Amino acid sequence: MTNHETISALNQLLGVLRRSLPAYLADARPWSRLGRWKAQAAIDRLVFDGRTYARRLVEQINSLGGCPDTFVFPAEFTAKNDLDVKFILGELIEYLNRDVSAIEQIAARLENAPSAHVLAEEILGNVKGHLEVLKEAKSGE
Repeated sequence: MTNHETISALNQLLGVLRRSLPAYLADARPWSRLGRWKAQAAIDRLVFDGRTYARRLVEQINSLGGCPDTFVFPAEFTAKNDLDVKFILGELIEYLNRDVSAIEQIAARLENAPSAHVLAEEILGNVKGHLEVLKEAKSGE
């Protein structure tokens, strides 16, 4: 795999994290009733990890001589402003399932770029872990 191909795949992975519903919700926090702090805490941890991994991806792209792409959120996310956290959990689970699929495909493309592949697999494991936590939070609501 060439540096250009690796940088392209890493930028796609960066896009998955930066254009995600959790990243959007960092600035457009869902409405929450008293007692739903566990669900909100799960979302906050997901957002924190996404930002941390995005920084690591930017560092890796820069180290390969690439330029990290910039991203905008899908316009459809604005319809989710001010929704209850209980409803948002279902939306997040749906979006994270799609993200897992996208990350799996990108990780497979990075198999011949060892350090990038390790990072992609780490991100994949993290997102899958958050997905399970959100599913538990949804079933406990």
